Amino acid sequence: GAHYDHVGTRPDAKGDDKIWNGADDDGSGTVAVLSIAEALAKAPTRPKRSILFVWHAGEEKGLWGSEYFNKYPTVDITKVVTQLNIDMIGRSKKAGDTNDKNKDLSAPDEIYVIGSEMMSSTLGSVTKGTNDSYLKLKYNYRYDDPKDTNRFFFRSDHFNYAVNGIPIVFWFDGVHEDYHGAGDEPDKIDYQKMEKITRTIFLTMWEVAQLKTRPAIDKELPPELTKR
Repeated sequence: GAHYDHVGTRPDAKGDDKIWNGADDDGSGTVAVLSIAEALAKAPTRPKRSILFVWHAGEEKGLWGSEYFNKYPTVDITKVVTQLNIDMIGRSKKAGDTNDKNKDLSAPDEIYVIGSEMMSSTLGSVTKGTNDSYLKLKYNYRYDDPKDTNRFFFRSDHFNYAVNGIPIVFWFDGVHEDYHGAGDEPDKIDYQKMEKITRTIFLTMWEVAQLKTRPAIDKELPPELTKR
């Protein structure tokens, strides 16, 4: 899943550009989900489990779309074994970048992975193992800390699935100078990085769908992460 809404227009914004396009947030995730769906449709074989592709709305307003889906799902929600959330995977910190607003932006071969081991050891192992055996991106788990002051675990659509008892994985490139700003434009996207992450997520999805049994929930969410 991903979210296809962004901030929209800001008539009071400084400068001539009043349209906040959200190329990274979350155009990158929206396109990644579409690409994964297309690749699956063209695959000569099908995985053992069904795959549901969901584009959420109202994420920027307060995770509205994912909250609604979990309350009024289009399928039996108890049969959803995992939610893979793709929210911002298109930006990279360039070599020599000294902008303090980009200090936590991930490198071209790096991506933050949040939540993969919080509820299910199996899901954590599949997520890590798939990457290790494929493109070997640098998976950064720093935001798995329940006491993370950025509170990223609460700030994207996976949250509503997690509190509904569904194990999740969240891929995220990090906050940057154009986060929620008019400068979040397509020409700043690192398309090579985005492709690598999308391919890795496709394989992760495939491996989860091929499991003989659903990923066991063998951990409880830390209490700090159960309420927004």
